[in-house]
Amino acid sequence: MIGGSRYERVVALSPHLDDAVLSAGGLLGSLTGRITVVTVHGGAPSGAPLGATPSHWDRRCGFASASAAIETRRAEDRAACEILGAEPVHLPHLDDAYGTPVSTETLAESLAEALTDTLGEALGEAIGGGPARDTLVLVPAAIGHHPDHRRTRDAALRALAARDAGEVWLYADQPYAGMSDHWSGEGAETLADEAWRERLAPVVADLGPLEARALRLPDEAWTVKHRAALAYASQLAPLGEYAGHFLALDGPLRTELLWRVDLRSASTRRLTEKGAGGT
Repeated sequence: MIGGSRYERVVALSPHLDDAVLSAGGLLGSLTGRITVVTVHGGAPSGAPLGATPSHWDRRCGFASASAAIETRRAEDRAACEILGAEPVHLPHLDDAYGTPVSTETLAESLAEALTDTLGEALGEAIGGGPARDTLVLVPAAIGHHPDHRRTRDAALRALAARDAGEVWLYADQPYAGMSDHWSGEGAETLADEAWRERLAPVVADLGPLEARALRLPDEAWTVKHRAALAYASQLAPLGEYAGHFLALDGPLRTELLWRVDLRSASTRRLTEKGAGGT
């Protein structure tokens, strides 16, 4: 199942305060049931009275301190999630731009706890031996070069490998995905598989071939996603400079690509031992 299907619980893991919505907001806005967007690196660094030194990206967005950036971006994320009918959860881990990141092992433990909290009884049923029915977990595919995305993917798959949390799909991260010349055209699944085979190789090595599904958003779904994307007002100018006309009607955000992973594969033992991709 995916797009148009009914799930009782949906959890989208977002490396930063916009990734899941920009990458899979059309899908999230079309689903029913309880939807939670968990931002993994949603923590605010401590520092001087005005907050810690802003990162290079914060400066491009016009922020004079890291704390001001995080406070504003959390508010934007809450607004975007409200448009999609989702509940936002902000974990305390820091963006790697603010210092030494947490290890994949620590992140996996944190995500296991967060998933237990958000999936509740469905996950408890799975831990007890039965399947977690009617649940969907979305995980970033980490097709770009950002280390936070890669750690989030690896830690999430490691946390999920120890339990059957329902369906697990990777989503193509924006704006990285949309920078492909053929992203919005016909045959997106094949083109994306060719372009990002190397990036997804660690996942395929552990879990086997991935089932790709491309979603071309209809007008109604695009309108909702577009409104949610606009909620991240502080990010729009630098994102537009970085990724071009990504908010255009027929731009890259109108296509969403997902890969289904089979965590019941015997090879998932490797994930619990070392984490996906060996990180």
